[in-house]
Amino acid sequence: MDLKCKKLDCIYNDEYSCTAKGITVKHNLNCATFEKNNNLTPEQKQNVSKTMFEIAPEYHPFRHNKDVKIRCEASQCLFNHYGDCCSNGITVQRGNYKAYCSTAMKEK
Repeated sequence: MDLKCKKLDCIYNDEYSCTAKGITVKHNLNCATFEKNNNLTPEQKQNVSKTMFEIAPEYHPFRHNKDVKIRCEASQCLFNHYGDCCSNGITVQRGNYKAYCSTAMKEK
């Protein structure tokens, strides 16, 4: 499972890769595992939307996290299999104040 995180101020974010041992996605797709990091490095403070054409952000190489458990409370998501995420990987995006799962797909 590949876990990408674009919420740079999360304590589990390591160069856009999630290092949490488990993730919970709430019914509204918010990442309940998100914890704000108040001790950010200069790289974590960068505003990628403003610097993307000046300096490429550092991405951690693919990490295969086969032991990570992703709980999913989003009943409308195609990847929700009895409360567990069955996707090959997820991406947590930046929201205004929250982090949310952008990999979710609505079931028909």
